[in-house]
Amino acid sequence: MIINCFYDENMEYADIVYIPDVIRVDVEILYADFLKWIYDKCNNHKYWIIFNGEKVACNYGTSAFVEWINDNYMVQMMDKSYIIKKDSEMWDSRNRKLIF
Repeated sequence: MIINCFYDENMEYADIVYIPDVIRVDVEILYADFLKWIYDKCNNHKYWIIFNGEKVACNYGTSAFVEWINDNYMVQMMDKSYIIKKDSEMWDSRNRKLIF
């Protein structure tokens, strides 16, 4: 499946992402699970912003989402999720949409 990842509600520019069809989970559920993972302070990942030794916020984007899908759903698969194009003005409105 191809999805469009937007960073604002104007939906002017999109990161276009390929997710293999073998993933039978709805993209909104995938995204919700990703958000639970990325904001869970028990998880140590490179997206944390550390202030005075404390995890205070996350700085992530489409790349983090794609990496998480591949690490959690595509480990044994040859076909991986990837970003087709970043910040594209040309995106297909029929694709599923996520707003980051």
